[in-house]
Amino acid sequence: MTIDYIDSRFDTKYLSNFDFMITLGICAKNITSDICINPILDMQTKQYIRYEAGTEEGVAALFLHDFYKNLNLKDYIEALDYGYLTSETNIAEEEMQEIKTCFYSHKKPLLLIGDNFYLHQRRKNILNIFSNLAESINIAFLSSDINEIYTIKTRISNIEQISNLPENNGCIVYVDSVLSTQKPFLRFSREFAKAWRINDNDCIEICFDDFKIKAVSLLDSNLSGVIGILSTNENIDCGYRYKRVVINKVS
Repeated sequence: MTIDYIDSRFDTKYLSNFDFMITLGICAKNITSDICINPILDMQTKQYIRYEAGTEEGVAALFLHDFYKNLNLKDYIEALDYGYLTSETNIAEEEMQEIKTCFYSHKKPLLLIGDNFYLHQRRKNILNIFSNLAESINIAFLSSDINEIYTIKTRISNIEQISNLPENNGCIVYVDSVLSTQKPFLRFSREFAKAWRINDNDCIEICFDDFKIKAVSLLDSNLSGVIGILSTNENIDCGYRYKRVVINKVS
């Protein structure tokens, strides 16, 4: 998290101050949310809405459009192409309205945001969006090691136009920020297994742009969708954690 945007730091007990929580882009098992908005479908979540990996800037813009209350950004918000944002992020207008209704039906709701929003290549604009939005709603960020909460400084920041949102073609894996005590393994759904022709307990090689990792494949019945989750026993400094990869079976 960029230090310029941090207001205060807390441990995760801070979350008990709120009676309703929406999480954006968070996979942490120690965080229980009322609505989880995330590219990875986890069937154990109470209420789940999926967005397309890589479109975090568009997701931030949708929240700005629907939750910002002041007049400072009136012209900017009116100029947003809402239809394009909902289409490319895969979050429907009806889903945004449901999120908004649930959020404002509680006395002290919180929007908790994961590290993929501040590790994204458009992080500066995303953080500027949320620093403006913090004037209207409670916002906090979860640290990469999921042990610390950051509140964001409230300020009027210049917001750039939303960039063209990417299309997700190819095999996508999420590189888990929490280190495993085991050798590397890739958890995935049946849809993922079918799409990329791998089986439970295969030995595989995962090829990134500039490095490779050997891992064991693990079919996880709690997952759905076509993004795998890679857990490793060493820290991989890969920045934004959703990566396009090639998977090969090895003997």
